[in-house]
Amino acid sequence: MKRLSGGIDVGSESHHILILDDEHNVLYNKKISHRINEFAENIKLFRKIEKKEGGKISFALEGKNGYSNPLDRILLDKGFTLYNVDNFKLKRFREAFAGEWRDDERDSLMLSKMLKLKDYINSEREKVFIKIEKPSPVTESLKLLSRHQQTLISEKVRLTNRLRKKLLEICPQILELGKLKSKKIVAVLAKYPDFSKYKKIALKSLLKIKGIGKIGAPFLLKRLNNIDYMPGLTDIYKTIILSYAQRILELQKEIEDIDKKLDEIGEKNKEVRHLKTIPGVATKLASRLIEKNKGVRSQHLT
Repeated sequence: MKRLSGGIDVGSESHHILILDDEHNVLYNKKISHRINEFAENIKLFRKIEKKEGGKISFALEGKNGYSNPLDRILLDKGFTLYNVDNFKLKRFREAFAGEWRDDERDSLMLSKMLKLKDYINSEREKVFIKIEKPSPVTESLKLLSRHQQTLISEKVRLTNRLRKKLLEICPQILELGKLKSKKIVAVLAKYPDFSKYKKIALKSLLKIKGIGKIGAPFLLKRLNNIDYMPGLTDIYKTIILSYAQRILELQKEIEDIDKKLDEIGEKNKEVRHLKTIPGVATKLASRLIEKNKGVRSQHLT
């Protein structure tokens, strides 16, 4: 069976795809929009090419995540073989053809040409091609959720740092009550963002804040009632502090909810359940270890 080599130059709005036969003849050369119906239509054309040439198409692309999704998933679902090409190796390969045109079509051609040479330039010592494996729905769900959660964590850290800076400007003493990683302190700021009102905070109101117990509340109240702050712009700072504090609490809740969802999904995966028996390994870490291990196995398969 003939080996037909395809190259996909991935873009945010469109992808350029080029397919070569054994004699380097161009069998397909087209830019397609990032639309699911166009993917389906062109996959039918790929099947016709395979039937006419009596061969099997494999594709090489630069980067298997990001804008290549869902094209890569659809191609894998349809049984095509996909390889991720090392960016640095592709750059070096391009330089060998510096006289040719420089655009998306050229990049897809370079990927096709590289794929034709896969057996010669790929080795155990230097991996140029990494086979892209079709993920299970469970592992794909874990990966998507854990990456989204990491985005929320990064946003929470960024906002916490900004909130701390504002507090240093108007009321540094509040930071002596505890770290802003503590939901209790952030919850106090969300309920009482105006430091000019702190002398009037009552014990009954303070106890309504989640995380503040009856034992520690009187001591915390005394410190809040006697806190020092910079007067003059308290109304402006109140708006900023309230905005940051509320969003941080929302993010914390979202992060915790995703943790629960990850655990629910992880219970459906045998590998995750096994890894979680190791002390210190939770669902998120287990899913990352599985993803990394599959990447290593894919390299050995190539």
